[in-house]
This record gives sequence, structure tokens and C-alpha cells, in this order.
Amino acid sequence: MPESLLDFQLDQAIGMHVNRTAFLMTDEIGRRFTGIGYALSAQDFSILFRLLKQGPMTQVEIAALTMRDKTTITRRIDGLAKKGLVERNICQDDRRCFRIALTEEGDQALTAMIPLVRDFQQELLSDIPDAEKVVTINTLKHMTEKLMQLK
Repeated sequence: MPESLLDFQLDQAIGMHVNRTAFLMTDEIGRRFTGIGYALSAQDFSILFRLLKQGPMTQVEIAALTMRDKTTITRRIDGLAKKGLVERNICQDDRRCFRIALTEEGDQALTAMIPLVRDFQQELLSDIPDAEKVVTINTLKHMTEKLMQLK
């Protein structure tokens, strides 16, 4: 094997650290949601939060915003609907389409989950200087933009 390949340091790869951090954060927030009575994932929260902020949307719009495939979003929405957190309403202009909307129960769930997520982020980032947070966010945004251009 060429020595140049052996010089590669996986523990210095930013993608590995981003992935590991995202996995651990997602896992922890799911545990915390369960702890307050909501067996939901971070992905479920993302869908609910976007519906709160942007109002009813189609599954295609949700998939685009959350960067998930339509099949995954359909499964997630099915689960959220079974839990009474969202509802499907037929689009007025296209009966083959559904607009997903929060229910009253979905609003109540977010009332409990948003402060939990906010507190979790503050807890996680409390000992990191604001300037470092800004650099990290800007770096990740830059990387995201470059990756989106590759599509």
C-alpha cells in the first residue's frame, strides 16, 4: 500500500467529527423527548418545527426543506399522523396532493419540545466562546454551499 494512503488521518477528517457529533446530538435529543413523554426523533421535531414556522406544506416541500427523500418523509409523517401531531389535508388545486398541517396536539408537543431543544443547545455549547460558535457555523454553512453545488 502506498505510504501516502497510510498518512491519511481519519481522526482529522471534519466529516467524521460532524457525523459523530450529529449522531450523538440526535440520539440525546431523542432520549430527552422520550423523557418528557414524546417518543419522537430529531427528524420528527424538524418536521413539526418547520410546519410551525412555515404553515402547512406538501410532503415534497418538507422533503426539500429537511433534505430527506420522499419515502422517509412519508414514513415520518405517517408516524406523526398516527400520534395525532399532524394531519393530511387534500390540496384544493390537486386532489392527488396533500398539505401537512400541525394539529393542536402538535402545537402542544412543540410547546414542550422547543424549550427542551433550546436548553439542550445552551447546555452543550455553554463553555464554547461565542466567536468559536460563529466560526463553526460559518464554516459548516460554507461547506454546505459547496456540497450543494456538487449536486
